[in-house]
Amino acid sequence: MEMVPRKEIDLKEEKRANTLFFFLFYLTFIFFDVYRFGIRPLLNPDSEPILLSSLTMMIAYIVSYVITAALFPLSIYLSKKQKPFVIKYLYFFVFMAGALTTEILEYFGTKDVYASGSPVELVFVLFSPIFVDRTYYFVIVLGLICKYAFMGIFTFSPEVAFPIMLLLLFSVVTFIILNRFISYLNAVEKSYEHSSHNEKLALIGRIATGVTHEIKNPLTSLKGFVQLQEVEQKYNPKYSKIMLQELDRLNIIVNDMMVLGKPQAVKLKSLDLSGCVTYVVELFQQEAENKQITIYTHFEEQGQVMGEAGRIKQVLLNILKNAIEAMPNGGEIRIRLVKDQKWTTVQIIDRGIGIPEKDIPNLEKAFYTTKENGTGLGLMVSYKIIEEHGGKISVDSEVGVGTTFSLCFPTPI
Repeated sequence: MEMVPRKEIDLKEEKRANTLFFFLFYLTFIFFDVYRFGIRPLLNPDSEPILLSSLTMMIAYIVSYVITAALFPLSIYLSKKQKPFVIKYLYFFVFMAGALTTEILEYFGTKDVYASGSPVELVFVLFSPIFVDRTYYFVIVLGLICKYAFMGIFTFSPEVAFPIMLLLLFSVVTFIILNRFISYLNAVEKSYEHSSHNEKLALIGRIATGVTHEIKNPLTSLKGFVQLQEVEQKYNPKYSKIMLQELDRLNIIVNDMMVLGKPQAVKLKSLDLSGCVTYVVELFQQEAENKQITIYTHFEEQGQVMGEAGRIKQVLLNILKNAIEAMPNGGEIRIRLVKDQKWTTVQIIDRGIGIPEKDIPNLEKAFYTTKENGTGLGLMVSYKIIEEHGGKISVDSEVGVGTTFSLCFPTPI
């Protein structure tokens, strides 16, 4: 399972919540004012139009509308700057400032009983749980209560007690929903963390099993050849050569783990790529013969590249080892070295079982393997090493036909 950072999850959820909030806010805001300033005066011709009651009121509402409209592009900008969490507060404080300003102007110098408010306030209260934020919820509730209390005192209207009680009732319901949301999300998060922990343990176990299997084979061979030399009571160069090859195999596995655990700085030096290929082929020659595999090499010319010989050999060992394992019934492997002005390329061509096309993009991923007992480290480390050398690996494969790995190194100028 690919772990997604918590901050990234929160950002995405906040952006989704903002999208829903924008829709509800502007829909309610526009329809309410259309009704208040357009439809209601038509239904009740005797009522005085609030918007046209004075030039000051008209200017106040126009400024309020312009600022509210400007919030939308500003919100998009903040969202792109990865600051979506401030948007909900921005909308609330701007709305509250506009509402208080217009209501104070409307009731200033009059003896009218305070009877105002907006369904937008209910949008803030009832839909605050979509942000799953207790701080925002309390800011909304306390802000609206303070607004009604202030206007009650300003207009000497005890009638504000009713909307405050209604607001508190809705707030209690909203608070219950918000707590249920938070409890549910906490339960999901704990379950996710538990599942992730178990998956990590399973992954460690799978890696340990794969590495153990890889190490066990050369150790068994080494033990067998040591016992043979003890029985024969004499030095056998053939056995020594195979033992050295098995030790090299152990070294490959250890190097793979070291590269994975601690990246190393690459010290580039001029080297002969054909020499590296020849060295690796000699290491696997005995194993290839045992499996009835013939390895052919063809070098058009010497391949001088800038690199670190040990690490390039490690890549060649990993890929040639995979090529041999892909040919359980024997066959041939061809290694070609070609060169042009831009790239010096080593092609390792086998006639093995091939790789399904859907698996090729995953080859460079850590711990990805199609082998029953594979570690998934070899190719991942190989991709990393070639990348550190400024090169690239391309794979061309067909199931049942074979695979071609092309290791491309920059040709020195």
